[in-house]
Amino acid sequence: MTGSYTDKYAKALSKLGTLPPDAPQGVLDIGSNSVRLVGYSGSARTPLPIYNERAFCRLGDAVAASGSIDGQPRQKALDTFRRFRAIAEQLGIENLAAFATAAVREARNSAEFVAEAEACLGHKIRVLSGEEEAFFSADGVMLGIPGADGIVADLGGGSLELARVHDGQVEAWASLPLGVLALERASGDDLSVMAEQIKTAFSTLTGFEDGQGLPIYIVGGTWRTMAKLHMQSLDYPLEVLHQYEMSQRDGIEFCARLVAQEDALLAGAPNNRRKDLPAAALVLQNLMTLVQPERLIVSTHAVREGFLFSELKAKYRNLDPLLMACEEMASRLCKAEAYGHELAVWTDGLYRHAAPEGLSLEEINRLREASCLISDLAWSSHSSFRASTIRQTVLTAPFAGITHPARVFMAHGLSFRHEVRDADMSFGSPQLGAKDANLARALGLSLRLAHSLSASLPGALSQTKLTAEPNKLTLTLSPALKNLNAPIIQKRLAAVATVLGLEASLQFGDVEID
Repeated sequence: MTGSYTDKYAKALSKLGTLPPDAPQGVLDIGSNSVRLVGYSGSARTPLPIYNERAFCRLGDAVAASGSIDGQPRQKALDTFRRFRAIAEQLGIENLAAFATAAVREARNSAEFVAEAEACLGHKIRVLSGEEEAFFSADGVMLGIPGADGIVADLGGGSLELARVHDGQVEAWASLPLGVLALERASGDDLSVMAEQIKTAFSTLTGFEDGQGLPIYIVGGTWRTMAKLHMQSLDYPLEVLHQYEMSQRDGIEFCARLVAQEDALLAGAPNNRRKDLPAAALVLQNLMTLVQPERLIVSTHAVREGFLFSELKAKYRNLDPLLMACEEMASRLCKAEAYGHELAVWTDGLYRHAAPEGLSLEEINRLREASCLISDLAWSSHSSFRASTIRQTVLTAPFAGITHPARVFMAHGLSFRHEVRDADMSFGSPQLGAKDANLARALGLSLRLAHSLSASLPGALSQTKLTAEPNKLTLTLSPALKNLNAPIIQKRLAAVATVLGLEASLQFGDVEID
């Protein structure tokens, strides 16, 4: 394992060359319930939202009432397009990717509405088929959760899109008329009628058999609202929706409470989502009964991000989104971007004999590398608050490709790069096991040691070497650096060794890189 992740990533970057930030990108999503504009910055592999606004136009209601997009929903949508055109121009977005889903797809006057909308927007609008919607949603999930293996379920106002994803590919797909607005209209808001309609639709589903027992990746605004309510019910401290997880049991029990329309639970939902939650919960409840997933995983990446991902060259798709995000963050906020790469190589053997308990050793080494890239993130903060600054940044950053326990590992480790106060030690749930917490702490203390050798600038670490052996942690300094040796170096080396349960050893000699 040693060196493999570092070398693989470094070689990929070297081969691709510098990846400068792309021009601002924008996606306009014209759904059955709302119209949303999202502006993105950063590279196409790690799009960073810089503007996000939605308007609840409820085009699906108009289509249900008359078969056409007309009346107030139509006028509100056209006014929204004019506003979003002005916002896109202000952001410098030249090519706005605009698409429409079920409501526009099903409207009798679809072509007429799209032509009028394009005139207001100043950009072409692509009306997605159910298949395209399912594929783009799956692409969005795979962009944000590399290695996703299970069933992507995207619940909108007009339809439910399903996709079986495995090894970066969509192996099966389906589009069912189970969107929350469609169900409410077809059932007259009668949940018992709705339940029968859902069961009938799922009885026709084929091609998803090998997804049994695998995660369901839930996508869509109403399900995200449901996940937020679940967080609130647990007083969950990490307020990040992406990759929030629920066990199958918790998911089924929580859906039952929403279907029962518990007043205390629904009171915490925003007004524009509250009435749709029972229908959304009923769909998910039935889907879980069918699939028997090991867990539910929330994805905030969906069709919009899938649109961007689909246009990305294949050579960029395999780059790790977490490492790319940290790379870009370092270029903006750290003193010397190159230092992070030196640090990743220098710490490469830190976990050579480690035995983690929750996270895998491969994942911990990946988190070590990501942490190295942004280790100096808080350098410009007041020294008393650097630990809390970097901790809060990692816990809330719009990273993709990182689970909640992994965020806590990085935040815990990077806190120990600085002076840690008692307030910085509490992370709430999810908790790290004692072994993983020690490995995170050892990482932070090793970064602190490296800072004392290099001042967090490139050039010095290549003349030193940190080696973890079964019983000993050795720091080797080139004779040319003998003046750097001081009690602080020995003290900080001993601190790392103690956390790892090793003996500290400092020596001088030739430094050879493995």
